[in-house]
Amino acid sequence: MLRYVRIVLVLLFCLALAGAVGLYFYRYTHEDTSPPAFRSGTDLLEISVRDPDSSLLDQLWAYDNVDGDLSSRIRVKNISTLINETDVNVTYIVFDEASNYATYSRTVRYVDYAPPKFGLVGPMIFNVGEQVNFGGTVTVTDQRDGDISGRLKLEESTVVTGVPGTYSVKLSATNRMGSEIWLPLSVQIIDNSFSRPQITLKQYLIYAKVGEKLNFRDYLDEVKDPLSEDPEKTISIYRVTINSSGVDSSVPGVYEAYYYYTGISGEITTVILPVIVE
Repeated sequence: MLRYVRIVLVLLFCLALAGAVGLYFYRYTHEDTSPPAFRSGTDLLEISVRDPDSSLLDQLWAYDNVDGDLSSRIRVKNISTLINETDVNVTYIVFDEASNYATYSRTVRYVDYAPPKFGLVGPMIFNVGEQVNFGGTVTVTDQRDGDISGRLKLEESTVVTGVPGTYSVKLSATNRMGSEIWLPLSVQIIDNSFSRPQITLKQYLIYAKVGEKLNFRDYLDEVKDPLSEDPEKTISIYRVTINSSGVDSSVPGVYEAYYYYTGISGEITTVILPVIVE
């Protein structure tokens, strides 16, 4: 009887071993080890900066020998910085059910791309001893990233906050695509113990196209003098002297136009309007 039991146990062990070996070979011969394959309708995809991110997947498909169509599983793995003025390199990735994956890269061109733009919410005028806060005055806007003012950097500065005068600074900003822009600015430090007239502009930084004719008086909003009989009454903008001789709209660059007004106290107020010609 004991011998019979031993024979049965040996037979069961052999059957289990044979089953395990068979299952191993089945999985080995039937396992999905092949990665998916990409197919693209173009090696250069042209889109607008206003298109949604999903447009990066246009004209791109993926297939697997076991799972079939995997196009809906394609994801953007990486977007390079600009490789020229309009193009980036986009890398895609897709996984099949067996966790095999494939990657594919192609060039994407933003046909209407433009670098970020600076803006000023007010004049670059600060009182003696006052902290010069560029972040509260200078803005940077990007077509795709929106407001990137938080990426503003102060690269150079000659400002001495304790001494009245006109100083220079240089600012920069970079968007996610690696497009870097620079802006040299004049910063005025004034003594606020005097009652100065106030010149208000409609814009405190303007962009112009090469060859564009500019009428700088169009950017004047109003002038007020705190020592006039009616401090709230505006003064004719034609009493403001404008010096724009340094602005050459025929050549790209950053220029400045100057607005001057002498108040009743004899104090001269100066507002500087940066002009970016591109």
